[in-house]
Amino acid sequence: MLLQSPPSGTFPGFQKTSNNMKASTLFLFACLAFVAQAQPPAPDFTVTSSDGQTHHLYADYLNQGKTVVVKLFFTYCPPCNATAEQVEAFYQSWGGGEGMVEFIGLSTQNNDSNADVNQYKALHGQTFPGVGADGGSISAIQPYINGTYGLFLGTPTFIVIAPDGTVAYDPRGSNFDATLAELNDAIIATGLAPYTDINGNGTVKTKTGLGLPDVDVVIAAQTPLQSTSNASGSFSFNLFAPADAQFSITASSQDNDYLNGLSTADLLLIHAHVLGIMPLGTPEKRIAADADGNGIITTLDIISLRKLLLSIDTQLGNQDAWIFINTDYDFANQTNPLNEVYSGAATTINYTAGQASPARFTAIKIGDVNDSVVVN
Repeated sequence: MLLQSPPSGTFPGFQKTSNNMKASTLFLFACLAFVAQAQPPAPDFTVTSSDGQTHHLYADYLNQGKTVVVKLFFTYCPPCNATAEQVEAFYQSWGGGEGMVEFIGLSTQNNDSNADVNQYKALHGQTFPGVGADGGSISAIQPYINGTYGLFLGTPTFIVIAPDGTVAYDPRGSNFDATLAELNDAIIATGLAPYTDINGNGTVKTKTGLGLPDVDVVIAAQTPLQSTSNASGSFSFNLFAPADAQFSITASSQDNDYLNGLSTADLLLIHAHVLGIMPLGTPEKRIAADADGNGIITTLDIISLRKLLLSIDTQLGNQDAWIFINTDYDFANQTNPLNEVYSGAATTINYTAGQASPARFTAIKIGDVNDSVVVN
């Protein structure tokens, strides 16, 4: 007797089992999708840290575009104490509260006071806000220990809250270094970049290539920094900022020797420009000719410069002796560059952290249209 195979898909119990598996799988995915959709944004909290400062999660941080890292801990927790210095170093790597990330430590224990937290911070050199039970930590931690965002596995536990309130709960690795790596990734996922040492450099030179010393260069980073050009006109700077930071650089000088490079020959060239006989040929020369700083070149500029030569005046009312423009700036209006200078567009260098090219300024001496200025 020959045994016949049943038609495909009709093995006893096969269809029923297959359908059950499909149903179970669909149910599991539905549950996961529901959990993902149901997870609420971080609830607001207001706490008072151990230094007496009040902190509002949304008003002070999230609404300002900042990411908040909450550390759940308590002061006599052995692993919290063992890793406290690592956490502080990690906090500093994200700007130490000066950038777009803030850390807040919340104690999980009713018998942990703000005074206890102060002692804990002093012991481990921690600088980010810490909150004890009397500062409101117990009510603030409830959503993070009651299962709303995941299973609470004990201290220390970290929660990353993005500016839109999205919660990344308990990034955790196989050891504490791996946990910090997971935490780092969770912060980056909110749209931020880690802080790093940024070294930059640049030059300040006249149009003829002479380096100008003693020029003050301001780097407008999160914490503004100032550098000064050396005898060859070079300057450098080092700052701690996000790896993708962009900031502006400007230059100025206290040198008010208005007569340096100024002569009757310059006045004749400016006069020829005003009369339309021989227009000044470059934006830099036109910038140098605007002695009164009103954005146009007229006989009034010649009068102002002549008063300097005759020692009637010792300085120009609306102009410093030097103007510094971005060497790589491309003037939209080559024949009328002054609006771009006085708006700051031409005098500002927009610098990106890590860029290979130096920040270069061209120094323009007011009144010196024939490039006769002497430096050093």
